Amino acid sequence: MFPAATATAPAPFMVVGRVNGHEETACVAGPAEALARMLEWLRADEHAAAVWYLREDWPEVLTLVGRPVRGVVGEASRSAHLFRIRPGAALHGSVVACCGAELPLPEIEWLRPGAGMPCECCLVLGARTRPELEGYPV
Repeated sequence: MFPAATATAPAPFMVVGRVNGHEETACVAGPAEALARMLEWLRADEHAAAVWYLREDWPEVLTLVGRPVRGVVGEASRSAHLFRIRPGAALHGSVVACCGAELPLPEIEWLRPGAGMPCECCLVLGARTRPELEGYPV
């Protein structure tokens, strides 16, 4: 599903935060693992704060596929959305799909590429190439 972490290539995602007054950092393989780590920190400290991101040294924008988890929306609305993640862009709480749909991280089922019924808007908008401006979404 995500690039495998090896001894020579660390996991593509990072989670950083402040837990019990201390800085914490973790390398994780994907957004589901990032969420699990952030929830673990929150259980340890109700005032914990954390963000996750694609490592700054990752060579390119990464496109992830996800859909609302079962029960959040009707089955017909569980389209597979495309999420373009820029290296170094801090993420928290929710992510925005290419079509503009904003999904909270705990309500996303992450899929392998090609799985699920695709969101047609994401397919069209995700395929377009457009210049990136600093501070604006990809």
